[in-house]
Amino acid sequence: MDERSDKMLTVKEVAALLNVHPNTVRQWTNKQLLKSYRIGPRGDRRFKYEDITKLLDQNKGNGHTVLIVDDDAEICAMLKDIVEEKGCKAVAVKSGEKALEELEKDQFALVFVDLVLPGINGVEVMRHVKNKNSAAVLAVISGHGDTPIAVEAMSLGPMFFVRKPFDISAIRHVLDQAIKLKG
Repeated sequence: MDERSDKMLTVKEVAALLNVHPNTVRQWTNKQLLKSYRIGPRGDRRFKYEDITKLLDQNKGNGHTVLIVDDDAEICAMLKDIVEEKGCKAVAVKSGEKALEELEKDQFALVFVDLVLPGINGVEVMRHVKNKNSAAVLAVISGHGDTPIAVEAMSLGPMFFVRKPFDISAIRHVLDQAIKLKG
């Protein structure tokens, strides 16, 4: 058990843990979004460490695992960073064959897949995902938005299409939406 689990935190300590301004913590407390306790003669706000860590855990992607399939190492690394920043586990592979291996090992909440890959292409990876785990959210990332392969991919029903070069905010949006969908 964590020795801090019975510790009461100040507004400033909670603000630092949640990476927000202390006034935001006060506002959330006033709106009853954060549970606080009044302590001492002045009625200072205090928070249970355990309550704040539970809140942090809830905002860490809910334990979802994301598969990233792209033959560009830099894109894989960037997407992996964004996914892990959200608190999800990320597995990045550079080929369709490796993606199929990973899909046999684990269930993925979200799959980012490039369409043009060496060997097995992204459409085949998507078909495999749909057959193995129809609840997985698919996000195509491609610079080939109007080619026949993109049209074929969209016919499989991916929920998201992100055109390369993409904005990081677009990836974060897809990730946020997928987490909401997966609960």
